[in-house]
Amino acid sequence: MLTKKMSVKDMLAQIQEWHAEATNFRNDGYVQHGYKEKLDALHARITAIMDTIELTGTMDRTLEDTAKAGKTDVYRASIRDEENND
Repeated sequence: MLTKKMSVKDMLAQIQEWHAEATNFRNDGYVQHGYKEKLDALHARITAIMDTIELTGTMDRTLEDTAKAGKTDVYRASIRDEENND
């Protein structure tokens, strides 16, 4: 089954539309709640997806040189300043 891929711009426009409808005082509570449920479901799914992504950042030059020399595991090295000041 082929589905049309949506661009990030289109996704953000859709999210903004849902937000506008969820906060529009002209909509009754039932309609607002329906849009809020969509946003809540999207938020929960994105949060779960982001929790599975390991964000590593960039290493400072000294730590990078040490890693290249094979003296540290580059996948376990911290990018936090307080942990690199030994």
